[in-house]
Amino acid sequence: ARVIAFGASTAVIGGISRAFKELAKSTIEVQKAFTDINRILNLSTRQFDKFGNQLFDIGKQNAAAFNDLTKAALEFSRQGLSTNEVLKRTSDALTLVRLTGINAEKAVSSLTATVNAFDGSMLTTTEALNKFVAVETKFAVGARDLVEALGRVGSSAQDAKVGFDELNAIVTSVQQTTGRGGAVIGNAMKTIFTRLQRQDTLDALESYGVAVRNVEGQTLPAIRILQNFSKAYAGLQDSSQSYLREQVAGVFQGNILS
Repeated sequence: ARVIAFGASTAVIGGISRAFKELAKSTIEVQKAFTDINRILNLSTRQFDKFGNQLFDIGKQNAAAFNDLTKAALEFSRQGLSTNEVLKRTSDALTLVRLTGINAEKAVSSLTATVNAFDGSMLTTTEALNKFVAVETKFAVGARDLVEALGRVGSSAQDAKVGFDELNAIVTSVQQTTGRGGAVIGNAMKTIFTRLQRQDTLDALESYGVAVRNVEGQTLPAIRILQNFSKAYAGLQDSSQSYLREQVAGVFQGNILS
């Protein structure tokens, strides 16, 4: 009985000792992370206490690990955003982590790339997140695939005059038809949009009766060109179809284009 009692008391004391060590370690990590964030935000003690409380509330709402929480907040702080915007984007990023299973760093970079690529349309991270979720609930495509695709093709789509909703729709349609992953689709669409801006590609399409310019001679948006190409495609001979498919999509992206 004495041996058992001694063993039990030793285990309890050891457990308490480890708990205090972990508490001290966590305290140091919290303070370090908060110091790094406030070095950028430069808030007063009172302002930062309020910010910290709001940040912890976001973490609890999303059941997020502290490390993910501070990583997201720190990255958004570095973008020169206001404290309210940092909190909002952090919340959106952690919601994306919870929905898709990607890590916090990936969620932050994906949302940032999406918003920056479509800055002309005044897209916010909350709007982007809501659209991802809306598509996921209605179609056979995951928010993760949408995020990965848009992260790769966003800026190219903007250059090709493709809007955020149009791009979301394209990725969804291709994913449902081909079953390919978001990264593969994103890279393919980047190739297609880039080639659709090349003069030789436009000339090739135009030589087969595909409208690529408006009445003022300006290049049409990529979606319009693809729609016009689609209408003309069925009436072409096999060799012409193959030639134009390679002109628009290159050697490896013909399946995605089709």
